[in-house]
Amino acid sequence: MLMKKIFTLIAMAVMALGAQAETLINYPTAQTGIAVNGTTTFDAVKIKTNTTSVSGIKFANSYTSDNALNDNYAKLEVEGGFKAGDVVTIAGAYNNSDDSKKSAIDLFTVGEENAITVLFTTQQFINGRLVDDDPVAETFTLEADVDALYLGRNGNTGTIVTTLKVVRGQESEPETPTTDGLIDYPTAQTGITVNGTTTFDAVKIKTNTTSVSGIKFANSYTSDNALNDNYAKLEVEGGFKTGDVVTIAGAFNNSDDSKKSAIDLFTVGEENAITVLFTTQQFINGKLVDDDPVAETFTLEADVDALYLGRNGNTGTIVTLLKITRGATAIENVKVQMADGAVYNLAGQKVSNDFKGIVIKGGVKMLQK
Repeated sequence: MLMKKIFTLIAMAVMALGAQAETLINYPTAQTGIAVNGTTTFDAVKIKTNTTSVSGIKFANSYTSDNALNDNYAKLEVEGGFKAGDVVTIAGAYNNSDDSKKSAIDLFTVGEENAITVLFTTQQFINGRLVDDDPVAETFTLEADVDALYLGRNGNTGTIVTTLKVVRGQESEPETPTTDGLIDYPTAQTGITVNGTTTFDAVKIKTNTTSVSGIKFANSYTSDNALNDNYAKLEVEGGFKTGDVVTIAGAFNNSDDSKKSAIDLFTVGEENAITVLFTTQQFINGKLVDDDPVAETFTLEADVDALYLGRNGNTGTIVTLLKITRGATAIENVKVQMADGAVYNLAGQKVSNDFKGIVIKGGVKMLQK
């Protein structure tokens, strides 16, 4: 019996390993696939108030003001190149006695005549000389295949990348649609457009130690309920339907616990006038609590073409969870409208007989391949 258990555990471990995504580049564990150039070197940085030395890749200025490649960069290459869906993880720090100095890293590609195209810019790295925090890891998912990737610094503050990992993403085959797949963040940004100072960002929760992906908001509309520049617009094909369920959770970071922060779900009408549908409870203050963000739900009472999320105030606010699922009412309403033999998608739109995905035919949902 004991041997059987041991073999079972081994088999489970092997299966788990087989299910893991392939790691293409993994620094500081290995330098494979990373070639440094110019003054970019494998070096170290001291973090945690400058007492702990951590391996890194040190950068200076990597490209010129007119976006031409300079001598100082790290080139990343793997056999067969990088593919759409591959996930890049980066973290880092810098050391400077002047805390007004800022430092970040760009992930970019290089084209003809050494012209660069920036794919992703990290947040400002922590100043390891002046803080006790660990570097914050951020991720970016490639949207297209590329032969090589480059890391560099547009500036002169000495900058160290302490974590660099590239993992092979999911196969490019489209996922099978589901009834609850309208919007699902942070799993995907599909259907979410950010505007103004609203950005895809991160917030630290659990007493400011755990970094969580989010959508960061500032003031989104004026005192007379007119749309401002800073919001997230939510859209799906066919619009949102009565009965669709919106789930929202979030947090903010402020050392002053008297500050409060919440998010409004609203629609926009003529002359950019807004109508608030739902206001969340006050979010938790991630800098001062050990709690997880609290998820709340709201059910749409009417069909709308688009939904908006925004903040009526200036306290930096992060939505860490945003999900919209197709409600039962919406699907039932679709069934009533159907003609015999016709095929419809989940938004109630008539589609061809060779449409691939979940459809409704004869009042019955089915997967059509």
